[in-house]
Amino acid sequence: MHAVRDALAYGVKMTGCTVFLVDAGTDTGPVIAQAAVPVSADDDVASLHERIKVAERALLVDTVGRMVRDGWSVRGRTVLVGHHEAAAASQASQG
Repeated sequence: MHAVRDALAYGVKMTGCTVFLVDAGTDTGPVIAQAAVPVSADDDVASLHERIKVAERALLVDTVGRMVRDGWSVRGRTVLVGHHEAAAASQASQG
């Protein structure tokens, strides 16, 4: 609930955001994409949270756009985006 505050309190140098498939749990679905956001020495909760939201919006738009344009598949907990990645995984599993 307080990830940004907790990250600052812990002294991390990098945080970020994740796009994942929704499943029955909370933030437990397979990861589709992630983006790193550096933590600045002068960050407070508001400034860091805003930079994370900017990165998250860009990542979400890019990821969903690629999924719509190029297709996607799921193998276990691995999400493959793009026809080439999905086709390669399919061929590898067939043997």
